[in-house]
Amino acid sequence: MLISQRNPSINWEPIPLDSSGGIVVWVWFRPASIPTGVLFSIPWTVFANAQIASGLSLRRLIAATGLDPNQVLCWTVGGFNYDGAGGTAVLLDQSIPASAAGGTLEIPVWMAAPAPMAWAAVPVQAVVQAIPAMEPISFPSGGHSNEDELLLEAIEANWKDIIALEVRVSSLRNEIGSVAGKLGSLNRDLTSHERLSCTTKDIGEWSDCRRGLRDAMTLLARSVKEIDLGTTSGAGRRHQFEEIHHKHVVLRLPFPGIKQAVNEFETYRKILQSVIGAAQAGLTRGAHTSEMRAASFLQKIRAKMMSKRKEEKFLFSKSFPPPG
Repeated sequence: MLISQRNPSINWEPIPLDSSGGIVVWVWFRPASIPTGVLFSIPWTVFANAQIASGLSLRRLIAATGLDPNQVLCWTVGGFNYDGAGGTAVLLDQSIPASAAGGTLEIPVWMAAPAPMAWAAVPVQAVVQAIPAMEPISFPSGGHSNEDELLLEAIEANWKDIIALEVRVSSLRNEIGSVAGKLGSLNRDLTSHERLSCTTKDIGEWSDCRRGLRDAMTLLARSVKEIDLGTTSGAGRRHQFEEIHHKHVVLRLPFPGIKQAVNEFETYRKILQSVIGAAQAGLTRGAHTSEMRAASFLQKIRAKMMSKRKEEKFLFSKSFPPPG
């Protein structure tokens, strides 16, 4: 079955991995971020079962959905993109690695979209006879010039890069959502017990940690807005680029303004690279740094609390020794 023959999911759908159906992987067909693909969500419990995890490959997952593994264009695992190579990629048959963080692993997969309908070739002479008022359009031998062919190839190369970059953008969008949730949970007031274990210096340090968390969340929010509403979203010209590719590049048909189109495809590719760079900077230099700092501070306070409890228990035992 082709991905175009599958209706988009309205919720996560289970894929059983054992005969009892107790262990499942979840799949979302044609999500908004991957309109011609699927998104797998693999719970940690799957990797905890060594027998199932050892035979869990991407090809097996794709086949379990009823789709054709040979239609895989590319996929992302752990922030890295991998080429499907028309279903011949060796990694399609390798066991999927568990998430380094020990949580749910999400794998976005892009599938090949159906090619535009191929119209039967009509002899030019027949068209001239049917509409005498029109003059036949004459192309150089081969249908178009060498320059046109080079321009079409340039658009094709840019389009392949764009598809791969969009997969990375989708993966980063999911990662940003996850990290933003962690930052939000860390950005909290200290509990009464935590405050009792803090010095004045600790209180000031926690205020600085929360300020860093808020700044990081602001940077991530900007990246989310750019991804969801900016040039690379449906609000931009992405659909026009896809239409040009399907109607002209795939069929190798030159069109007016093709040179300008090459520049626009290149510009769009650079915009995607810029969006990815900003998102990665927000995650690495902002979010991860502020998250580690806040988590380290809370761990230090928990250690102080435990030490204080031990001290209180010791003093209590000294004041009220057990009878006998």
